[in-house]
Amino acid sequence: MELLGPRHHRIVRITTLIATRRAGRRENEAVPDGSSTCSLLRPAFPAAVTRKTLQLITPLLLCASSLWAQDTSSGVVASDSVPLAARAQWPGDSYVGSRAALAFELSRPLGSGERFALIIGSTDVSAAVHVRDRRAEYEPAALRLPPGETEAVAYIVSAEGTWSEIGRAPLRVRTRSGFDRTTTSPSADLSSSGQLNQYVAAGDPPPDRKAYQDLTLRLGLSNTLARDGWDIGFTSNAIGVTQETQRLRYGEQQSEAAPIDLADYRLQVSRGPVKIALGNVAVGANRYLLSGYGSRGATAALQLNRAVSIEASAVNGTNVVGWDNMLGVSESDHRLISTSVNLEVLPSRPGALHVDLSALDGSLMPRSGFTQGAVTDAERSRGFGVQFGMSDPKQWVRLTGGVTQSRFRNPSDVLLNGDTSVVAVRTESRQARYGELGVQLLRDVRVFDSTRASVSATVRHERVDPLYRSVGAYVQGDMQQDGGDLMATIGALAVQGTLTHGRDNLAGIPSILTTRTRRRALSFAAPLSGLLGLAPRSWLPVATFAWEGTGQEGEGIPTNSDFSATHVPNQFNRVRSASVTWSPARLNVSYRWNESLQDNRQIGRDRADFLATVHAVSLGLNGIPRLTPSLEGSVERQDNMEAGTQQRTSRIGTIVQAQISNSLAFSGNLAHTWSFDPFADRRSRNLELQGELSQGFTLYRRVDGGTQGRVFVRYARTRAAFFPLIPDPSVIPQLMWTINAGSSFRLF
Repeated sequence: MELLGPRHHRIVRITTLIATRRAGRRENEAVPDGSSTCSLLRPAFPAAVTRKTLQLITPLLLCASSLWAQDTSSGVVASDSVPLAARAQWPGDSYVGSRAALAFELSRPLGSGERFALIIGSTDVSAAVHVRDRRAEYEPAALRLPPGETEAVAYIVSAEGTWSEIGRAPLRVRTRSGFDRTTTSPSADLSSSGQLNQYVAAGDPPPDRKAYQDLTLRLGLSNTLARDGWDIGFTSNAIGVTQETQRLRYGEQQSEAAPIDLADYRLQVSRGPVKIALGNVAVGANRYLLSGYGSRGATAALQLNRAVSIEASAVNGTNVVGWDNMLGVSESDHRLISTSVNLEVLPSRPGALHVDLSALDGSLMPRSGFTQGAVTDAERSRGFGVQFGMSDPKQWVRLTGGVTQSRFRNPSDVLLNGDTSVVAVRTESRQARYGELGVQLLRDVRVFDSTRASVSATVRHERVDPLYRSVGAYVQGDMQQDGGDLMATIGALAVQGTLTHGRDNLAGIPSILTTRTRRRALSFAAPLSGLLGLAPRSWLPVATFAWEGTGQEGEGIPTNSDFSATHVPNQFNRVRSASVTWSPARLNVSYRWNESLQDNRQIGRDRADFLATVHAVSLGLNGIPRLTPSLEGSVERQDNMEAGTQQRTSRIGTIVQAQISNSLAFSGNLAHTWSFDPFADRRSRNLELQGELSQGFTLYRRVDGGTQGRVFVRYARTRAAFFPLIPDPSVIPQLMWTINAGSSFRLF
């Protein structure tokens, strides 16, 4: 027993104790007559004999187990022959620092001659790995862990040099700045557009600038950061222009407009269900209250659960650019504040029943945006709306609709009133509503052997009360429209029909003219080869046809007005068009016909009708390397039914595009036009020529390839002659030509 270690002595004591207790229980048990076979087979040795026997046998068993584990020349199984596995000791779904220690837990210690190897990404770091018993650890001291998402693969290298993979794990490493992910994409483009020379005919006013070159600089920055569930995104764009009248805020500041100005920016921060955005944002999804309103401001969204989300926003009343007023919501009298609640009634099936609740409180001061004219008076509106959408699981039936109420206040403006007595405008509350029902009547139903058909129908209703107004959406008030669409596909044939009826003066005010509008349209498109079951590239063409008729008619003569029957409008407009296109292997031929009729049915003007007809043919060649030529011709007639005259215009032209080399391209066109205008008592002939040569070049080598720079020279020449109906040899054609040049450089 002295040959055994302390661990073996503990095993012997535990084994002896268990045997003693079992033997004690057997001595107290009575074995009745007729005991079972199992009971009779129980050992009947005394407890003392059992304890002594176990004390002698247990050391022998332990010694045999120890000898079995030894690697001897007699062929006994060795420990290093057991398969080795390595398990990563870091969380694979989260990020670690670039200096974080990586550890693997081994299923057994390394055997004789075995070596542990570690590959991170594409780098072998085995020399820096420390193995202690069943733990292999790597500390990146001289070389940081590669940022981003890679893999760490562990290998066992045998004494013979054989590598065997024993484990791998995903590795996500933060950047040196401490973020999980970060991307930065700056951009800078410099372009020039100008004119080298210009010639105008004698007697015409000279140009303001005969030769010039304007520069435009565009700067952009896009940056994303992420760490521990936080996501931050930032984008911005600035524009610099040398030409004063083309600067961003020239219409607002004239000569004081900055040469380089901020066009837009956006900062977005999100974490889990929360998302916040600052800068240039687009808000609103209610068509009558606030719909896609773009301006500078702030938005916040919270996804409470799968069924409920809340959004809030505050934006400037007009589109804002420039370096000042960065947030855009500091002025309470020139601001739109909105909130919305989005509900998914059945979260398990999004779209089954979706409800949007929206509210708006907005005010617009009398000022202009950088692309629009001035607002003549201050406006304020408050409103709320409900929109919903529902559908069945297979989208056979879809229903959308909504109701909005807006309270609009348009205060009196002394600049508009002047010295005229006007009726004060009251604050009004008005409503708007819409509904749309779509039904799939047939879906992929076989009608012939290999022909399938689908048919769907949609009905619509929309009504906007008189005097309805919202500062967040442009809506035409005092209008009701009802209509529907029918769409069908039968094999390769597609057919669509539309019918719409509308009217205004919904309040029925007798002194206001009521106008009714009706629109009908029908169109179809079909490849004839598909209808006949032939190959797609057969000689048969693709045909299209469209018909549209729109009629507007005044209803009665308004009372207390200066209207008479001849003032009540009544007009019907009809447009018909058809086209046929052939596309063989290297040829593209098309014919297009268009006819538009303006039929005046107004009393006293029933002959004031106009009919315009256009016939056009085009021919193009395909498959020619680096060259794409085409030829076009058209004839247009305009008939004045009331005057009994006809104006004709004929045109023929050609377009050529050639890729001379990989970076050198040419494009040009030549067109000759003849016209006859009896109403103006003249004929005209016009010849137009234009050609452009552009050369691209590489400023520096980039991964995405392509050219970073391009310069072009463009020449345009026009020769126009106007003759009276009776030839006059003294008429001199007018000539004008220009030479333009420009360039564009993508700096980075």
